[in-house]
Amino acid sequence: MEIKRINTTCKFYPCHKTIEDCSFCYCPFYPCENLKRGKYLENGYWDCSKCTWIHKKSTVDKICKFLKENWKDE
Repeated sequence: MEIKRINTTCKFYPCHKTIEDCSFCYCPFYPCENLKRGKYLENGYWDCSKCTWIHKKSTVDKICKFLKENWKDE
């Protein structure tokens, strides 16, 4: 059984037009400073509002796989 990873009841949905996965509602890499994905505004804040990378199923799958393989209980 596949887990539904899009939260259509979220008051911010749809946050992006091409959303595939809501597992990371807020990007854990913020601010990534990747100029292909965002930019600094004049007020100094990082704007990544047009980035959909963290909401791609393939991206989430890779991050989750990495975390599972590297998690250590200490």
